[in-house]
Amino acid sequence: MRGCVRWLRSSGSSARGTEAIPGRGRRLRVFTSSWGQLESGGSNIGDLAIFEAQLHDLAGSFEVGIASADPASTERSYRVRAFSTGRGRTAAYLAGVLWADAVIVGGGELAQDRSSLFYTPFNLLPLRFAWWLGRPAFAWAVGIGQGGELAPWTPPQLGRWLARARGVTVRDGPSRTSLLGAGLSPVRVVHTADAAFSLAGSYEPGPRPGDVLGAAPRDVSNRSGALLPLELRRRLGLTRSGDAGDADLRQWAQVLDRHLEVHGGRIRLFAFHTGPLSNSDDSSCARVASLMRHSSRADLVRTGDLGSFMSEMGGCRAILTSPLHGAILGLIAGALPVSVPYSTKSSRFMEEAGLRDLSVRRDGGAWAEDASTRLDRAWRECPGIWTALRERRADLIDRAAANRRLFCRMCLEQ
Repeated sequence: MRGCVRWLRSSGSSARGTEAIPGRGRRLRVFTSSWGQLESGGSNIGDLAIFEAQLHDLAGSFEVGIASADPASTERSYRVRAFSTGRGRTAAYLAGVLWADAVIVGGGELAQDRSSLFYTPFNLLPLRFAWWLGRPAFAWAVGIGQGGELAPWTPPQLGRWLARARGVTVRDGPSRTSLLGAGLSPVRVVHTADAAFSLAGSYEPGPRPGDVLGAAPRDVSNRSGALLPLELRRRLGLTRSGDAGDADLRQWAQVLDRHLEVHGGRIRLFAFHTGPLSNSDDSSCARVASLMRHSSRADLVRTGDLGSFMSEMGGCRAILTSPLHGAILGLIAGALPVSVPYSTKSSRFMEEAGLRDLSVRRDGGAWAEDASTRLDRAWRECPGIWTALRERRADLIDRAAANRRLFCRMCLEQ
């Protein structure tokens, strides 16, 4: 892993807020800025997977805190310290940093300015709070948007604030290259893997038998570089389901109908986002099913329980997915992913996984034909693809384990 050995040899820092944490006669307190508990009245399976992976890595050695829209449920379910977002997420983050001995920023996509120009500044808030309050901070398996996904002022901000973290791990190579371009030292930025791969020990790699195809559509027509976040635009009545979004969902229906007509079986639709903070994937799934000629052979999976979600996904031979974590969790659970990317984070992951040929081209408006071609190949060649994929999957699991090792080295150095 690039930077890892040199980082471990030179991880002492004289910058303010990065002194070693002294022994306190209790478990050290770690606050994570994960979005895994921010949804109210719904769920975000990708962020939930990241949070549960961090908890898997930290719970035995640290007391963990997180901001939560339902703190009683979070504390009951996960035995962590939950900080209520009832007075705002900024207040919850500040309370968490004040409570903590160390702060984790991430994991997930730390910086992108397509969905909202407030997205990146909000994600950097815990890092700013940690610096101002003298808490050591660590960026855990983060991703960085590429090219036009970042506003011109974002890279300098990343360089300024991430340079003040004790260390940074990133989940893909382009993210590391971007941070080096923003001025971070190569020694301090280590290329690992998405945090969710820490959960892979509970699952066997594919191929899976059977004739069930997973599908995770998403209407992303609202990702247009707006100033305000989607949640606030919804409250103000500034969002509309446009023709572009419906046309995209019609292509999903076209691809799934064709698959059923050629290969038979059933479709299992997965709703990743069902809360107010992002896209309503349950609505997209229902719309796709209504547009299908063979809708009687499509089922909807809508649950906020990660274990149940993964169990349903593990029953699929392959999964056609727009959400990034549809591809990541598919690779973990044994469902071969075919990605329909709406941002570079999905294509970056498919490159990491050695599955670039199973990433659909969406350069133009029409992508259904390309998706059908790649899905057909994945379906027919699934066993052979998995044979070649096992080594890469194992490597991603090993890389994810480095997130914990490097964080612990940061916390425990004297």
